[in-house]
Amino acid sequence: MNTIDAIRDSLERHALIPAGAKVVVGVSGGADSVALLHALHQLNIPVTVAHLNHRLRGAESDADEQFVRELAKTLGLPVAVKSVEVQALANSGGLSLEMAARQARHAFFAEFGAAAVVALAHHADDQVETFLLKLARGAGPDGLGGMPAARQVGPLRLIRPMLEIPRTEIIRWLQANGFTWRDDASNADPAFLRNRVRHTILPLLEQELNPGIRESIRRTMEILRAENAWMKQMQGNSQTLAARRRRLRQWLFDHGAEDAGFEAVENILAGINAGEGTTVFELNGQQRVVVEYGVPRFENDGDQSGRPDWHLQIEHGTGWRKDAGQCIGRLPAEASFDASQIGDSPVEVRSVRPGDRMKPRGMAGRRKLQDILTDQKVPRAQRASIPVVVCRNEIIWVPGYRIARGWEVHGAAGKAVHVRIEQKRND
Repeated sequence: MNTIDAIRDSLERHALIPAGAKVVVGVSGGADSVALLHALHQLNIPVTVAHLNHRLRGAESDADEQFVRELAKTLGLPVAVKSVEVQALANSGGLSLEMAARQARHAFFAEFGAAAVVALAHHADDQVETFLLKLARGAGPDGLGGMPAARQVGPLRLIRPMLEIPRTEIIRWLQANGFTWRDDASNADPAFLRNRVRHTILPLLEQELNPGIRESIRRTMEILRAENAWMKQMQGNSQTLAARRRRLRQWLFDHGAEDAGFEAVENILAGINAGEGTTVFELNGQQRVVVEYGVPRFENDGDQSGRPDWHLQIEHGTGWRKDAGQCIGRLPAEASFDASQIGDSPVEVRSVRPGDRMKPRGMAGRRKLQDILTDQKVPRAQRASIPVVVCRNEIIWVPGYRIARGWEVHGAAGKAVHVRIEQKRND
């Protein structure tokens, strides 16, 4: 099976491109990404070419950018190009160049929106290198299973249709079709750990241990991926340590964590189990997990997501609807209010403000909202995202908690104003 047939098979077998999705191809100008672009073009899949100029190699980086622009023009495809000073990003965030470049690429791809699918050109040899790198760091079965054909990283859906194709086949296919590409001299720089694995460690293993070591590792990774899928089905609500580790790793990756090593997972689990106080676990220069009252929160300095925005649905009826919120701030939620008390006044939603007080139904007197949130163990950093519903400048409802005293509906036949609150994001 040649390169284009293998890519077609991967796209179909893994259902990598949902119906109606916009396909964006990350093209560096190197052999792998150029091959992916040509293959998708020959398969008549409409794509947008995306190139990030890392500004790491001076005139060579600019030449790569110009090559990609001309290639897209030749193929009649739209192209998006962006430049980022990756070295400065690494220095300011205390990151390695590889991690800074990856974060810059993900931020660039996120600009295409959540409906986009980003196709990347990782291939079978990249998988083998990843296995050895993960093994050296002490990764578990998830890490050793390698890169999946499709993965959600925050808002990004990344697909990798070439994971089963060796690089020798990619080069052969490019040459056979007369396609040209750019060679990046940094791919031979031994300062990068992956390059040392590629050019030194793997050839040594082939020479001294097993000439077919690459295929053996790929088979092992396939076995691990299949067993990982089975274990995910089996873990369910299991509270075993292994299941909790697996769920936490998945939660980290779902939030866009670059890595989730054994030590980080163990430390975060310990913070969750403690259930008190606030602990910060640094994952790298830009990503961390904050555990407050046993609840983890993922923070990413490069996160560009918008502020929470709330939408109220208001209708008139009778009786009451029980607040559907599971805890403070958990949306959607519903509540009902006495229609005569509301009158013609607007019902509005806003954020928590300093000095806010309310009269909780079922309790005497007025309470500071700050005290209520503390009692309910709402982490301080999350309080700005908690909505409060007001009428005539009085807090009448904290969704997920309770309504205010004096605003309740009188009986099942009492006239009511039903309010439902939902959250959306301005991206």
